Amino acid sequence: MRDSAWIGIDFGTSGCRMCAIDQNDNIIAQSRQTFPPAPQPYPSPQQQSQYLLDTLHKLLKQIPDVTIESISIDATSGSVMLCDPQGNPLSDMLIYNDQRAAQTSAEIANVVPAYSAAQGASSGLAKLLYLQNTLALPEHYYLTHQVDWLSIQLGAKPGISDYNNALKSGFDVVKNQWPDWIASLIPKHVLPAVVAPGAVIGQLSESVMQMIGLTQSLPPLIKAGTTDSLAAFIATGANKIGDAVTSLGSTLVLKLICENPVFDADRGIYSHKLGNRWLCGGASNSGGVVLRHFFTDEQLMALSKKIDLHQSPAVYYPLLKPGERFPIADPNYPPRLQPRPAEDELFLHGLLAGIAKIEKSGYDCLQQLSETKLCSVRSVGGGSKNAVWTQLRQSLLHAEFKSTEQTEAAYGSALLARDGLTLFQ
Repeated sequence: MRDSAWIGIDFGTSGCRMCAIDQNDNIIAQSRQTFPPAPQPYPSPQQQSQYLLDTLHKLLKQIPDVTIESISIDATSGSVMLCDPQGNPLSDMLIYNDQRAAQTSAEIANVVPAYSAAQGASSGLAKLLYLQNTLALPEHYYLTHQVDWLSIQLGAKPGISDYNNALKSGFDVVKNQWPDWIASLIPKHVLPAVVAPGAVIGQLSESVMQMIGLTQSLPPLIKAGTTDSLAAFIATGANKIGDAVTSLGSTLVLKLICENPVFDADRGIYSHKLGNRWLCGGASNSGGVVLRHFFTDEQLMALSKKIDLHQSPAVYYPLLKPGERFPIADPNYPPRLQPRPAEDELFLHGLLAGIAKIEKSGYDCLQQLSETKLCSVRSVGGGSKNAVWTQLRQSLLHAEFKSTEQTEAAYGSALLARDGLTLFQ
């Protein structure tokens, strides 16, 4: 009997990454394709399809004697296009940071509720309206998120999305339906049917199986995907109420599994649905971008070893320019980086402690709004490898720090392909 495998696909801003896992959570194959570097335009929908199939073909060549059970895809949130009922593209893909819908988003700001993730130029809804206003379109077409388009390329039917990607297009995840107010902006038949991530939405088409060289008696199932950030969260293994993940990358990003959803537009807090649970979070303007403004990675490593944690650090609020979004919502909030001591390790100590205090304030905010106690923290990103910073954070958070073996979104999507959202029931 052939062994079984499940494939996760992460389609991001810089490339396509894939992995296959077995029943025991082991990665048995990996493949990746990097896109041309900026300022090259982001790949067109047709090019994305080709990258997807080429990378999948390379992955499958590594595991010729394994039966692929199912596939799930994650992609960037807020990236959308239009397609017809047959799945043919009717527009370019407007990726998450495309600003062409800025004017449209301003025009609909009074219609879109303040708590909705569909506010702003990065929302799928604003991009949909921009495309409707600028293109000559047929009577029937669908709003298509990037993950929907990629699933269609494998064999899924057009007009289906998942509730994580649909959130920024205005989907009401609390009531699990498209809201009534959206009908004043667009005809509802343009909107896709929305299912839970991990739900079966099709199977690999015969033509695709031939193109990628997959021979097995039953075609793999295609399961609804999620956003790249949600897939990366799933990869960490956090799945219980009170579990949190801190990303110590360029910015400080906090996510907490909660009993209750939280929406606070001023602080950029909104909640994703994960099975019977909620994932709320926020992102500060502080983080690694401040550290790297003053020090190289090598300096950060060497200076951290000189820090005496028994000394009281300087009190800083590490920002490079005025403006904070979470846990404080103030576009004019001032940086505090003075006085700077002569010794670099003392300055770094103050910066690390300042970001750690922002992390504590952020979790205090999320706990209060969601009525959920912080129980454990998993750390991802480059800063998670700094042992001194970890000790500083542990002394403030008073929560169990858990190790994280996997952080790649493709791995999270592979878990979604295998288990759906059963871990979040």
